[in-house]
Amino acid sequence: MTICTSGDKYCSYIAFDAYKYFCNHTGDTFKEKEIEVHYCDLSDDNVFGWCEQVDDNSWLIHIHNALGYEEHFRTLFHEYMHVVQDIEGLKDEGLREHQAYQIEGLMYKEMCGSLQTVH
Repeated sequence: MTICTSGDKYCSYIAFDAYKYFCNHTGDTFKEKEIEVHYCDLSDDNVFGWCEQVDDNSWLIHIHNALGYEEHFRTLFHEYMHVVQDIEGLKDEGLREHQAYQIEGLMYKEMCGSLQTVH
């Protein structure tokens, strides 16, 4: 699996940290794909991020370049979940969003909990 960042590079290390955490909690199929996280101003789009499948093995994720720490991680987890849904062939938009919102909250909470146990 390859992950890279492009664009404004706003806290791009978070994309890598979120990716590593997500990979440790999902199957191998996600790890085998290529993901580019592109940082840009999404203010006019009124979203924090979105995901688009480029081909069978690669995705482009756009992330707003001015997110706070928590929202940044949550948005990446949300968009990474959409990659998994694309791989699995899930098309129902309502279900896709429901699952992605559940995963973003759960993973962020678990990640923060695991960081607190490290001394």
